[in-house]
Amino acid sequence: MGTNSTLIRDGMLAGDVARTLGIGVQTLHYYEREGLIPPPARSDSGYRLYTTELIDRVRFIRKAQALGLPLDEVKNILRLTMEGASPCGRVQAALTEILREVNERLRGLESFRDDLAALVAHAPTLSDSSASRHVCAIVEEATPIRRAGVTATPLKARRNRTR
Repeated sequence: MGTNSTLIRDGMLAGDVARTLGIGVQTLHYYEREGLIPPPARSDSGYRLYTTELIDRVRFIRKAQALGLPLDEVKNILRLTMEGASPCGRVQAALTEILREVNERLRGLESFRDDLAALVAHAPTLSDSSASRHVCAIVEEATPIRRAGVTATPLKARRNRTR
């Protein structure tokens, strides 16, 4: 079970929670600053004390992020839950959009792979060429390769910009 083998209990310190969940303490503090988790209770000496409920919430946030949901969307999902509404329809719609974007990127990567494979197949004739004026004829003589989805901004950044 690795670093996650620590027993979860109420009143855990940030460092213990972070080790248990495999995240940094600063991540916990960030989630608190961003309103994703409420401020935990404090010990007499001022240390944050995390309840099992808060730890479960952090686990949910991490799982949602792993599925590609941006933190703004996670915050909305958590807000809906706190208001007593079921966010599952919203989650399904968001995951459907992420799936569409992944498929689009895969198509772009397949096209890039095909173009790159064609370039590599022709590379031996180009590398034997004395036409190289600067560094490498393979690059210099290459037709620009379509790189749709390859150099584009990451999915999360694109999704945040469109919402």
